[in-house]
Amino acid sequence: MNDFFEIAIWFLLSGVKYLFAVLPLLANSQREWYWDMLIVSSGGTLGVFVFTFLGAVLSKYLSKFHLFKFKYKKLRGFVKMKNSYGLIGIAILSPVIISIPVGCIISASFEHDKGKIIRYQLLSVLGWSILLFGIKGLFHINIAKTI
Repeated sequence: MNDFFEIAIWFLLSGVKYLFAVLPLLANSQREWYWDMLIVSSGGTLGVFVFTFLGAVLSKYLSKFHLFKFKYKKLRGFVKMKNSYGLIGIAILSPVIISIPVGCIISASFEHDKGKIIRYQLLSVLGWSILLFGIKGLFHINIAKTI
């Protein structure tokens, strides 16, 4: 039962802060690498679905209050990032740098096709999971012993 709660915590954490779940699992997990990859990518997938649809609702609601007038520097930075890299760039950066919720909400505020957002975000989450845990499994790297 203790393993169930541990897996549930990693699952939920990876849906919100992907990198905060990945790094400890890479460092000192006792499970095989592919189980950790499955846990993290499943949690990230759930986060993508939840925050894409939540982001669409939030952006529709917030547009009534004219909060997107680009007078805030961070908001201008997100617009600049979207114009420079597009949805694919936001999706690639979302899991590891800007977090899944923020990336999905930004994408949903600029793109109305939820299917496109979900495809890009899911490919990004799965790609990062395969890359990070695949390196650990392929090279048998134990980060805890290395540090």
